[in-house]
Amino acid sequence: MDIVKNFLIKNGLKECGDNCYINELCSVMILNNHYEVKNEEGSTIYSTDLNIYWLIGVLTYYNYIPKNYKQ
Repeated sequence: MDIVKNFLIKNGLKECGDNCYINELCSVMILNNHYEVKNEEGSTIYSTDLNIYWLIGVLTYYNYIPKNYKQ
């Protein structure tokens, strides 16, 4: 899980609590078996597992982080 947390911080999200990360566009919650990505309008996208590639895809697709994100 540290890889995911480091990835989020490197790409501009700030820790806002236990397993919660936020920037001006969205928040990411890391739960026991899935992610929750919520935008500023309150819409939420849920993953089916903890696959980091799903998370990267959602964050870049919706422009919550730059497409040329930092690995």
